[in-house]
Amino acid sequence: MRTVYGIGPRSRQAAAPLRDKVLTVGVFDGVHRGHQYILGRVVAEARARGLKSAVVTFSFHPSHLVRRHEKTPHLMSLRHKLHYLAEAGVDICYVLDFNRSLAGMSPEDFLARVLIGRMGMVSLYVGEDFVFGRGARGSVNDLRRFCRSMDFSLHVIRPRRISGEVVSSTSIRSQIRRGDLAGAQRFLGRPVALLGRVIRGEGRGRLLGFPTANILAEHEVLVPDGIYAAWALCAGRAHPAAVYLGTKPTFDTGDKRHIEAFLIGARRNVYGKMMEVRFVRRVRSDRRFPDARGLISQIRTDIQKVRSILSSRSRPRMFASF
Repeated sequence: MRTVYGIGPRSRQAAAPLRDKVLTVGVFDGVHRGHQYILGRVVAEARARGLKSAVVTFSFHPSHLVRRHEKTPHLMSLRHKLHYLAEAGVDICYVLDFNRSLAGMSPEDFLARVLIGRMGMVSLYVGEDFVFGRGARGSVNDLRRFCRSMDFSLHVIRPRRISGEVVSSTSIRSQIRRGDLAGAQRFLGRPVALLGRVIRGEGRGRLLGFPTANILAEHEVLVPDGIYAAWALCAGRAHPAAVYLGTKPTFDTGDKRHIEAFLIGARRNVYGKMMEVRFVRRVRSDRRFPDARGLISQIRTDIQKVRSILSSRSRPRMFASF
């Protein structure tokens, strides 16, 4: 997938782009099964007509600009999202900064100047609740009116439902926060995951006999504190891992939340590398221990449980290299 950042200025002399794109527009936070269905339709039409499939998304959630005191937390970072958009088979991804200039465009200008004038849209796929343009004033009804005068085909997709519930990023945020891994996975179509860079920690895990990879997560929505059985994907390899999220209450380290992965059976230097953690099951909640000896004993038990859980699961066959 080719990624294009921004739309940039175009000179008056520059020719209009060839109208050869089947497009969809949205935040696509989580790239869940509803998104995947739309992306599949976009890719299928583009291939059938000999056109290019494209997705238009944003570098951050629009609420971070328009509702600064009520920002919608991200399910995944832009880097993570781009990987899963590429996995959907899309040819091009346009990443726009949702700045005041873009937010101030009228619905008609956004269609004419951006989607058609800059990206060459000939066909558009959106969900029923799609809004666009200044103040989110543009709706699907406006698209139905504009598609005739601007000569593009419009496909409005109904929400995907699982067990009667609409698949949405909002629902998935709630599921992840309350630790419903199975429910979130059902909506995502894949395991709940986080992506982050491995950074140097305090080295306490090594002193306890369990060296861990300290992960700086790139997004905000995380599973509850505790120990998890997971797969840690890093530098082209998938490792079984016992993953900890919490504030290390045994050592009174304050309120800072830590994410650490103990790679079972591996002793690799992964500092500075990107790591994706795919959660399988929660083993236990986080808690304080009377001393380091008690914690070490519990860690050994946790690792045995993680081994048992993952032994019945297939190691990921295909995994990301970020």
